[in-house]
Amino acid sequence: MEFPMKLEVARLDAKMMTRRFLAAAAALALAALAYSSAMAHGDAEFGEYRISVGFLNEPAYEGVMNAVEVRVTKPMSADAGGHGHSAEASHSHSHEETLESEIPIAVSVSAEVGANGGVSVGITADGWRWAPESVDMEHEPGAGHAHIYVDGVKIGRVYGPGYDLIGLEPGERHIRVTLNSNDHKQLTVNGEPVEATAVATIPGAAASAHTHMEGVPGLEKTLKVDITHVASETSRTLELSPLADKAGHYAADIIPTSQGHYRIRLYGEIEGEAIDAAFDSYAGGGEFSDVEDATALQFPQSVASAREIESAARGAQASATAAQEAAANANDAAGGASAIGIAGIAVGVLGVAVGGAGLAVAMANRRRG
Repeated sequence: MEFPMKLEVARLDAKMMTRRFLAAAAALALAALAYSSAMAHGDAEFGEYRISVGFLNEPAYEGVMNAVEVRVTKPMSADAGGHGHSAEASHSHSHEETLESEIPIAVSVSAEVGANGGVSVGITADGWRWAPESVDMEHEPGAGHAHIYVDGVKIGRVYGPGYDLIGLEPGERHIRVTLNSNDHKQLTVNGEPVEATAVATIPGAAASAHTHMEGVPGLEKTLKVDITHVASETSRTLELSPLADKAGHYAADIIPTSQGHYRIRLYGEIEGEAIDAAFDSYAGGGEFSDVEDATALQFPQSVASAREIESAARGAQASATAAQEAAANANDAAGGASAIGIAGIAVGVLGVAVGGAGLAVAMANRRRG
């Protein structure tokens, strides 16, 4: 009678452990969202393109929400030119067609110079939506991208609230940002260009080769990634999606459920150029994070990992199966005993009947005698 009880207890234990694991995984996923973008990536150059691949949040932890991140950049377009123009030139707009905005929009710019002379440009746009997915398409009120200029010379397009400049000549550099429609017209409000300018002072020691890079948009349509857990040789193909605030940045969501060595394969085309490259995590000699045990993040109590939950579930299932088999065997044994008892009763009844018949014959013979 106790086998069904044991079976139900095993089921309840498995359910409880699963719920605890899912709750912990959800909490860790929320914590992961607070992490900064990837600390280390695998990098490669293919022709003029620079490619960076890794986990979006590093270190990567087992059972915690993450994503495969891909960044693709290339040198600025030929219209970038040199940087010898005067500050006054930054106010020339005759080379761009303008379009009056249907809704109020505004922009402001900040420029922070780093220790290596690079400039982090911050862009705040009011009444505005960044639309990297719609570049070269029809105008949409209050949406589009930006153009960035240094000392009056166009450097490239901007598809989000941040942009990095490197290789600027020493001295005062005037950085101007304009808001532009999907079809690249410079937007105006009351006839005035929607633009802002910041001044960055580049130290003399920062002089370097003029290498300016811009993100390559639209690659979610032409690139795919395969991710492989090397130890188990388990692979999956992932679809990339653009990160709205970072031109040339793409991600594919994933929750890694095993620790160790991972390999990411990037393949497809970049602006018509074929690419097929593999990037390994640290354990494979690569430059991005292996997936680590999440115990270090857990507080105040550690919870079971996905692997431990799976092992416990399998153990519970095995115990349940054994309990079912034992119960079935017990039922079979009880059924056999019942059959034997019934047969015994039948034999007894038959014996009584035979005995009764014999007694009746004997009595009849006595009467006859």
